[in-house]
Amino acid sequence: MRILIVDDEPAAANMLQVLINRHILVDKEVLTCTSPEEALEQMAVFQPTLLLLDVEMPSMNGFDLLNQADTGNFDVIFTTAYDKYAIKAIRFSALDYLLKPIDINELQNAINRHIVRRNLHGGIPKKLVHNLVTNLKERSVSSFKLALSTQEGFYFCSPSEIVRCEGVNNYTHFYFKEKKTLLISRTLKEFEDILCDHGFVRAHKSHLVNISAIERLDKEGVLWLNNGTSIIVSRRRKEHLIGVLAQHGK
Repeated sequence: MRILIVDDEPAAANMLQVLINRHILVDKEVLTCTSPEEALEQMAVFQPTLLLLDVEMPSMNGFDLLNQADTGNFDVIFTTAYDKYAIKAIRFSALDYLLKPIDINELQNAINRHIVRRNLHGGIPKKLVHNLVTNLKERSVSSFKLALSTQEGFYFCSPSEIVRCEGVNNYTHFYFKEKKTLLISRTLKEFEDILCDHGFVRAHKSHLVNISAIERLDKEGVLWLNNGTSIIVSRRRKEHLIGVLAQHGK
């Protein structure tokens, strides 16, 4: 594993390098760069398999750097102080990030996810970078496109196209308005965190539903959707769901 750390703060870059050398127990080589321009030059020589990329940098931020880089041979994990809009765009584009200050366990988990992704996809697909850059140009998160990774490749959709999501162990079934279905190797909880601000509500431990797709909730606690399907609402979520539906005039 060849890891290139890009951070305009030398102390932060050096600390991350120390954490990786101490706690990431794989064969690796780690280099640091303290400017985007230096990073672009170093990438051609070092040819990293993983880029740990700071988001906030002068002259060229991490997104600009990634957009200029020749992607396809490396993966990326962004590092950032809390920036809700940027994090939302990263997550919608099926990319990974770490919050500063870097937590050791979160670093280890991110590296493990990278290893899994690399076995599946190799480097970061250019289409994910394009989706990220496009999302960042949007004036509102409501216009973001969600990237879903399947065995056949990546599928991009607007949250409004989704009727509901159903969790089964570590997988999530997506059901769309045009009757299309997809099976995604990520948990329902991950998608709840991503879609909670986009008109989705948890009706059951296994079901996340687009509120706009809800027709009615009957007396027996069955939620009827406008595609003709129904979901049994869990008892502990029923009261909350009734309140949500009332707020939306349903």
